[in-house]
Amino acid sequence: MAPLFRSFFFALLTCSLFCQQVGAQMPATSASPAPSTGSVTLVPRGTLIVVQTTRGTNSYGAETGSKLTYIVTQDVIVAGHIIAKAGDVAEGAIQNAEAGRDDYFTQKSANLRVSVDRVYNFCGDTIETDFMRSEYRRRQGIFGSHKDVEVIKGQLYQVPTERPQRVCSEPTTEAPAPVPSDALVGDSR
Repeated sequence: MAPLFRSFFFALLTCSLFCQQVGAQMPATSASPAPSTGSVTLVPRGTLIVVQTTRGTNSYGAETGSKLTYIVTQDVIVAGHIIAKAGDVAEGAIQNAEAGRDDYFTQKSANLRVSVDRVYNFCGDTIETDFMRSEYRRRQGIFGSHKDVEVIKGQLYQVPTERPQRVCSEPTTEAPAPVPSDALVGDSR
């Protein structure tokens, strides 16, 4: 038993010295609780989150089902707590993309329908959202050529939360910023 104990002790000492040299830490022998991420706040249904597009999208080149990425533009404050910060990422998809068509016999309007489905906040929670917006365009006039719909990079949207949900948050003394007047709302349901 003594040689086995000596071998174990030597291995432990060697690992300890090696870990100190490379700046690594030895694994903990007991489980320690995870650090606290702050408060938890109940977010009411319909709380507005302002997001902006990270790239332009055109009904001619877009594919239905393609993922879209957005950025939260301002801190979202609920009951004295920040639930999402400017710079947090939001995700959605192209729900429908149809290029406009106009020939001698048929005219078809261009359609581009986008969604914002969720926001990933700064402390790792997902905020479910309920936003859908459709844009339509027909060619204007006899010689009009621009018949596709385009959503520009940096377009602002007012995105409401889908349902009441609890998310991690940080306390703040700041007041909520007003919603920018150029932020578009979604389709009525």
